[in-house]
Amino acid sequence: MKKNYTMNQKTQNLAKCTEIELSTDEYDIYSKQIILEQVGTEGQKKLRCTKVLVIGAGGLGCPTIIYLAVSGIGHIGIVDQDKIEKSNLNRQILYNKHDIGKEKVLSAKDKLNHINENCKIITHKCKLNKKNNIEIISHYDIIVDATDNFQTRHLIDQTCRKLHKIYIYGAVKEFEGQIAVFNYKNGIRYKDLHEKKLKIIQNNCNARGVMGVTTGYIGTLQAIEVVKTILGTSKKCKNFIISYNLIEIMVKKKLIHLKRSTTTNNYKTYQPILLNVDSSCNKNKIYIIIDLRNSKDFDLKHKKKSINIPILKFKLTQTISLINKFKTIGEILIHCNKKDRSIIASKFLIKYSLKHQIKQYTY
Repeated sequence: MKKNYTMNQKTQNLAKCTEIELSTDEYDIYSKQIILEQVGTEGQKKLRCTKVLVIGAGGLGCPTIIYLAVSGIGHIGIVDQDKIEKSNLNRQILYNKHDIGKEKVLSAKDKLNHINENCKIITHKCKLNKKNNIEIISHYDIIVDATDNFQTRHLIDQTCRKLHKIYIYGAVKEFEGQIAVFNYKNGIRYKDLHEKKLKIIQNNCNARGVMGVTTGYIGTLQAIEVVKTILGTSKKCKNFIISYNLIEIMVKKKLIHLKRSTTTNNYKTYQPILLNVDSSCNKNKIYIIIDLRNSKDFDLKHKKKSINIPILKFKLTQTISLINKFKTIGEILIHCNKKDRSIIASKFLIKYSLKHQIKQYTY
């Protein structure tokens, strides 16, 4: 039978935390964090009552799981279908050479039972998919994304939205990584960061490579966000994404705007319409067609009377001022043979409340 938690059920579950008592063993183990003002006995009870699901037991998942276990999370679920390979050992710190060929979830459970026997480990030896996503995710309070592909992340995003689950996101490539908290109190979602319809190159470890220290760093930060969320600290990585570059020693914080409709009538929530210019344009209207391709491609072939403004120039205030003048003449249509560029340009126009449409052409 499928289990579907609501926000009220979550509140009731947290309320039950005050009724439990920590054992002497737990006080001894967690004494150094219980004395922290942000934790205390009540905070430790919350950690014990919370059920966290970590999807992926690889480079990100291993450090996340370890620090969740030693923090005193009461229930940790692990989803992974893979077996341990030799190439995993540089970054997947739960495993060693004696584990090669073993199931990741079973090996992880064995190691975690030795790290903290008070933590209950639930294994899901499978890949998250559309057939099992509801059944698995519904049993947990917080979902940690330690995967490396866009399809699974979008599935996690959709499921967390449907079941009102908090989604802790992490991603890495080479010496870079990023984290965010999605679906927190109706905040931003993963789809606000990456459109599902865009064709984005996968940045998984097999394709691009990654340093073990990078996954360790980002995975640890994901565990921190889980703990902060449970304890209710005011400083969370919500409604923005934090990017880290371990070579340049740089940290960037980027605000992410909602792309879905809200109750406000502010034009910045507008979703541009994608139509075919030859079949959808009103012949009685005047259209300002802005071609986003580079000048070389534009010179080879372009729509009659279109204007060439390469996407790189959209960051310039002069460009926005020029387009602002165009709107008094006719309706603005932006176009590029690559849809992702059109969406990027659209974001700039939305930022300045410039109404427009995205048009698709065939040459």
